[in-house]
Amino acid sequence: AFGGLNWALDGAAAPVAAVLRLKPAMAPTGALPPGTRSAGDTRAPDIRIRNVSFSYPGSDRPVFTDLDLSIPAGSSLAIVGQNGAGKTTLAKLLCRLYDPDSGAIEVGGIDLRDLDIDSWRSRITAVFQDFIKFELPLRDNVAPGGGASDTQILAALKDAGADRLADLDTPLAKGYADGTELSGGQWQRVALARALCAVRNGAGLVLLDEPTAQLDVRGEAAIFDRVLAATRSVTTVLISHRFSTVRHADRICVLEHGRVIELGSHDELMRLNRRYRTMFDLQAKRFEATTDEEGVSFDVLA
Repeated sequence: AFGGLNWALDGAAAPVAAVLRLKPAMAPTGALPPGTRSAGDTRAPDIRIRNVSFSYPGSDRPVFTDLDLSIPAGSSLAIVGQNGAGKTTLAKLLCRLYDPDSGAIEVGGIDLRDLDIDSWRSRITAVFQDFIKFELPLRDNVAPGGGASDTQILAALKDAGADRLADLDTPLAKGYADGTELSGGQWQRVALARALCAVRNGAGLVLLDEPTAQLDVRGEAAIFDRVLAATRSVTTVLISHRFSTVRHADRICVLEHGRVIELGSHDELMRLNRRYRTMFDLQAKRFEATTDEEGVSFDVLA
């Protein structure tokens, strides 16, 4: 949302201060009850979605009707389904950008609505398709709130495959001296590094909504392998349309019209031979190997 914003900073002004000044403007404007209970210090939360029904404000079309799903602590869950199945909406509910119309989302047995919003959001990190691009140095893009060491930032960049993009002090905008412009895929790697850096600073729930959609299939799969390794101690929810990536998750949930129609590991769902198997086989046929002008092989849609 702020990708085109030109930051008017004096030479002595700290870039991170500009981000902090935006905090009031980015605060939620809805009437969500704040909650009073602390989210606690549990590293990886156990999440239970109980009979959740939800429609967006002003809409009479339900996204979910009696949705029931559990995400064990420390596990990875991939969510797949057609457009409009409710994948991104589920991530928004977990961030508590909205509350369910009925039913409950429980974290460690506590209704999410009873938790203090700031306390809960301090424990989660999310990468959505429309992630923020800060026209700030690379360091401040990975850790915009501060509190992370350069060692943690560099480790997160490496896990995201972004450790060779630029120096930490390089502004990610052409309008600055020594600034650089990144491609869409490179920005996605930076946004992913931001999430991984948050994990190193205590986040226990990672939400990834098509975090590497602009990368080729092999590049995405390689990065996700590193992401899984870096998030083994936390709970991870991945939304992706690429089955070469989601197959590595502990469990895969197939959503259709706001309901869970299949749930299991990749091997279990392939043996089930229903919707997931059909979607997986159809996508596999659409990809073919090719090479670029430098002779580098990668996968593209046929």
